[in-house]
This record gives sequence, structure tokens and C-alpha cells, in this order.
Amino acid sequence: MKSPGKALREAYMAALSSLTYDGNAVKVYEFMPIETLPDAYVYINSMSSVQVGNNHLFIHTASVTLDVVVRQYKKMDYDKLDGIATEVINTILPYPYSTITNADFQFMNPTLESSTYLIEQDGSTHIVRNILRFAQSLIQK
Repeated sequence: MKSPGKALREAYMAALSSLTYDGNAVKVYEFMPIETLPDAYVYINSMSSVQVGNNHLFIHTASVTLDVVVRQYKKMDYDKLDGIATEVINTILPYPYSTITNADFQFMNPTLESSTYLIEQDGSTHIVRNILRFAQSLIQK
């Protein structure tokens, strides 16, 4: 049996590699970035998987949590955050997992499990986040 973590992370990064909003590229990170950040970005917050296989196949139910982050100054507006989150959802959900080239896993049935909003304030800066949790099945080849 193989761990699906690397395959899952690579699949999401490949799917979101050309993410844009309002004609501008949105940076996507594999983990919480520690560099100087743009005003809008997405990162893989967490991943988990549980083996649900039978005697014939190794099957995993896996979840990936993506954090959509928008930094705003002096006023709060959800439009940009919701727009980027919508682009992420529309990229992941219809993404043709069967066409992903992966030697170890086949990706099946992505769904959006939850969407949670968080607001942080630092002086006159508002950091608005939408945490998207996706689930899917992976079958080890």
C-alpha cells in the first residue's frame, strides 16, 4: 500500500496551476507560505486520508483543505474572496481526475464538503479567508 499524500498534493497543484481572478493570476502554494505575500493567494492547508479498501483494492477517502486568503485595507469586501473561491471550486469539481497522469492512483468523485469564512484584523488591515474542504476517493493502481 502507498500513501496518497504526494499524489493528492500534486493533483491539486496541477489543477490550480493556472488559477486566475479578474484577469490576474492568483498564486497557489503547496503549504502555508512564509514569504512576502500577495494580497490574494491560495494554499493547501491540510490533507487527510482514510483507507476504506476491500480485499481486492486499496481505496482511500481523502480530504484536502484549501485556504483562500485576501488581504484588504481599511474596508472589508467579500467580492474578491468569493470570486477566487468560486474559481477554485469550478476548477476542482469538474476537474477530469481520470485524465491525471499518476502511476500510483486513480482519482474519483471530488465533492465540496464545506466552506468556512474567517476574518482576522490587524490594525487597518483585514485578512478575510474562505476555507474550502474537498473530498474524493483514490484507488491505488
